[in-house]
Amino acid sequence: MSPNEQDPYVLLGVSREASLAQIRGRYLILVQVWHPDKHHSSPENVRAEATRQMQQINRAYKLLTDVRERETRERQARRAEERERAKGQQAGGGQRAQDWAAQQREAREQEARDRAAHERRAREHAAREAREQEARERVTRERVEAERLARIREREAREHQHPHALWTHPRYEPAHLPEPPTIHPISIASSDGAEGYTLLARSEGEGSVVFFPGADGELLLFRAKETLHRYLTETSSHELAAVPGWDEFMNSILKAGISVDDDQSYDFGLILYSIRRPVTDWVPRLFITNRDLVVDIAEAFGITEALEVLRVGSAIDTLDDLMRVADRPLAGWGARRRLDAMNSAPAGIAWRRVIRNVEKRVRWLR
Repeated sequence: MSPNEQDPYVLLGVSREASLAQIRGRYLILVQVWHPDKHHSSPENVRAEATRQMQQINRAYKLLTDVRERETRERQARRAEERERAKGQQAGGGQRAQDWAAQQREAREQEARDRAAHERRAREHAAREAREQEARERVTRERVEAERLARIREREAREHQHPHALWTHPRYEPAHLPEPPTIHPISIASSDGAEGYTLLARSEGEGSVVFFPGADGELLLFRAKETLHRYLTETSSHELAAVPGWDEFMNSILKAGISVDDDQSYDFGLILYSIRRPVTDWVPRLFITNRDLVVDIAEAFGITEALEVLRVGSAIDTLDDLMRVADRPLAGWGARRRLDAMNSAPAGIAWRRVIRNVEKRVRWLR
């Protein structure tokens, strides 16, 4: 056994004194666990591991059954030899018995040599198969890694191409806003933990409007405050300056830089983490503020899939109504009771759908 081969007794989980029946029983148990047909719907890496394990188990089983069968034949041969020797001695044919014993011994030795050659060829074949399988897996890994790196390079190249931004909302018209908007830098942490920065402009009053910097129907999200600051100061790169109050906003960030208040920070990843826990552990402010943001983004960019999930009477809307009154002295008592009894699954599924559809409409920039 080569240094790289695992002990077949250890691999099958049997003692070195195990009988052929015990070895066969243990092998059938392992086949039920590792046979590739049991994993046909599993991910590729699981199927590959099952195939590798099954190959090792088959080799170990073949080796141990060959050993036990050889031992059985040798015992049978010894008993036969002893019987024949006894017969020869009883018949007085000593020389003939010796000749016969020598022939049997030579036959056994030849059989042992043949078996050793067969086992050597089997090991060489198994080692060759293992090398070929390893080579195929290495090629697959290299291809997957190359594709991943290509996607990363393509994504980074696209993120360095800053599009010409516009304020985005179906009802955005600078000359017809109900009130001059307030403009705030905001941060959004995505479901994978990446944090980005953008602007939110809100015009209060009748028919209030919330709009964001966008291009080609996508929300622009910058990976660093400095990149957002640099982009905003290059007025030829965007058409955001047409909104009332832009000069005052730019003067403030030119003096103090871009800073994001806590109440302007949103975290989709924390939402997805929270919905795995009981509703009683959910933080109302987190869900209320993030719900308001996704509603504003969905309306600004016309994300119909998200708007459908956020409609009045939906699981998220019901949860939002309860959380907004849960801290009130009287009305909050009933809201808290309903929250305690609420099945969190519909709201959790709805939040995952909303976040997934909103993140599809985000364009990250460096």
